[in-house]
Amino acid sequence: MPSPDAKDIERWKSPYLANYGNYDPALFLGQHRIFHEGNPYTYDSAHEALAASLNKYGKVELGYMASLTGVTQDEILTELKGTVYFNPMIEGYEIADKFIAGNVISKADEVQKFLDRHPGHESAGESLTALREATPKPIAFDDLDFNFGERWIPTGIYSAYASYLFDTDISIVYAPSRDEFALKADMKNANIRDKYAVKSESRVFDGISLMRHALHDTTPDITKTVKVGGKDTKVPDGEAIQLANTKIDEMRVGFSDWLREQTPEFKDRLADLYNRTFNCFVRPEYNGSHQTFPGLDLKALGIDDLYGTQKDAVWMLKLNGGGICDHEVGGGKTLIMCCAAMEMKRLGMANKPLITGLKANIHEIAKTFCTAYPNARVLYPGKEDFTPQNRERILNEMKNNNWDAVILTHEQFGMIPQSPEIQRNILQQELDSVEENLDVLRSQGRDVSRSMLKGCLKRQANLEARLKDITYRIDNRKDGTVDFKLMGIRIIKVAYF
Repeated sequence: MPSPDAKDIERWKSPYLANYGNYDPALFLGQHRIFHEGNPYTYDSAHEALAASLNKYGKVELGYMASLTGVTQDEILTELKGTVYFNPMIEGYEIADKFIAGNVISKADEVQKFLDRHPGHESAGESLTALREATPKPIAFDDLDFNFGERWIPTGIYSAYASYLFDTDISIVYAPSRDEFALKADMKNANIRDKYAVKSESRVFDGISLMRHALHDTTPDITKTVKVGGKDTKVPDGEAIQLANTKIDEMRVGFSDWLREQTPEFKDRLADLYNRTFNCFVRPEYNGSHQTFPGLDLKALGIDDLYGTQKDAVWMLKLNGGGICDHEVGGGKTLIMCCAAMEMKRLGMANKPLITGLKANIHEIAKTFCTAYPNARVLYPGKEDFTPQNRERILNEMKNNNWDAVILTHEQFGMIPQSPEIQRNILQQELDSVEENLDVLRSQGRDVSRSMLKGCLKRQANLEARLKDITYRIDNRKDGTVDFKLMGIRIIKVAYF
């Protein structure tokens, strides 16, 4: 088996030095096969080819791996059984680190749907088996604690319990935007008006009102009037508050007792819902030791290699398209950011990586990046570049050049205009949320204060006016103002110290 000669090395090494300061061994070996098709230079195993594929593409590329090994894709998959799995959701293969992680129950459901459409698919069957074996052991109903007001429990169950407790039809709805429950009784009977009610000096907290507090795990603010220095003063009514808390606790404890009296089928469905919602995640383990980091100048950094934790963190960011690195001080988070940004740029996962940081730390980040990648095209503006007279120029610099990284302070990042389309989408989401809140307030009937309703209506009117203005600006836009959307930035990495 011939090894690359000096002419081949110079022929293929120089372009990669120009771009990254180093050449990609995996890519070099793949190109080298062009010159020695009779006796190709190949990788010894599918595992080595997998490492090269992950390093070059960030994913499993069977065609590329076959070109490196000289064997068929089926032979590669046979050797990598248990290391890579077929994922029908991407119509390709993924490494176990990524596939057997996250919400494995949801993934298993998707694979099962694929098998229903393609019965007998061997690779999908192996994937389904692996996911089910990795699924955490289900927690039985008797081992669960159910707190009244937990948001994952369907409101229909709360409605059924309230109807049982008050002996009349009760409907309960939940508004996620306000994190608030609303209750409505078709008819208020003695249970609501008397049995589960507390009378204060100024009003009656009936069963519906107290159950709302039970759902939110709060206590009503009940006051009474006393004479202080000859003047009427409102103070907390301790006796009434204690009585209200007693009735609220009775409702909350009664919910757990009521659940245990339900049918086995009901309890199994509720336990299954809990397991599918919470007991379904497998924590991934990231091993980034196979990465070679083309272009990284270890000598300039004064180190022999990256820490294992740094490689693993960069690999996690590449696999997930982002993430959080909660490393201790001295763990090398700055270099992780720089390497991850450059790797995502190299692999085409990010167009113009943008790193933002505190003003006190941003110079050190830029210095580290330029030291680590001396041939990278880095835009690191100074404070004078964002003055009013220079801001348009620097924004056009960001837009019109293919930077390997853009490094800004938080203040500089905040000066980049947002596109009118994005502003419109945000305003529309806020308006939808306000309208949802209004529906909830109206469903609460007489318990809604006029000030709350007036506040929501005013907010709605303000948002509608701003939305109308943004829409007009979009329809009549003539200038070429540079905004964030036009810059082509696809990833933001934020540094906190």
